[in-house]
Formats: sequence, structure tokens, C-alpha cells
Amino acid sequence: MAGLAAVAVLCLWGAFQTYAFETAYQQQNRDPYLIGAQFDRLAPVAAVVPENITLGYLTDVPQGNVTESAMIIGAQYVLAPRLVVRGAGREWVLGNFTRPADFEALGRSRGLQLQRDFGNGVVLFRGDPKR
Repeated sequence: MAGLAAVAVLCLWGAFQTYAFETAYQQQNRDPYLIGAQFDRLAPVAAVVPENITLGYLTDVPQGNVTESAMIIGAQYVLAPRLVVRGAGREWVLGNFTRPADFEALGRSRGLQLQRDFGNGVVLFRGDPKR
């Protein structure tokens, strides 16, 4: 019986320690991937793109790393109900970049026309979905 009581006490102690650690961590790292900032960055795109379309998605971050995953998931979250899918084979394509670039030339190299540069690495392209 004493062993069972010791296990219960250790479990409770572990739960409280985990809670204290997570609380401190979350206070220091409120939004490490800046998902909240995506609302401000992508609001102009949401204002001009119809809700019933699928947006292509281009970025300068290599696919498969944590930053790229956070960026596309953030865009999908903010731009819902629009679907956001990787690639440029759509009529509308969101460019979500981390560095300045010649976005017009970048789009042209993928058969896209730059429609609007919203600043802060966010651009909107138009393309031929039949391509």
C-alpha cells in the first residue's frame, strides 16, 4: 500500500512540474512561428482573392523544413476557406517569401504574371491553370 501511495505522489509531483515548466516556456515563447503575424501579412491577399478558389503556393524556403511547414500551415489557416496547395499550377498563386527578390522574374520563370506585391514578402501571381 505504501508503494502505491508513493507512486501516486510521484505522478502528481511530475504533473505539477510539467505544468510549471510548460507555463514558463509558453510565457517566454508565445508564438515562435509567428502565426499571429500572418493575419496582418496575408489580410490584403484575403481581401482580393475569392473565397471559393484553390491558391497555388510558392516560397523560397526549402520544402520539408519546420519553417516552411509553419509558413504554409499559417497561410492555410489565415486564408481559409480558400485552399492553399504547394506549386504554381493554379490560376492564382500566393508567393510567401522570407527575402526580397525580383518577384516578377521569379513568376515569369514559372509561367506566372505578378499581379501585386503586398510587401513583406507576400506577392500574388496569376497563371494559366491549364498549363
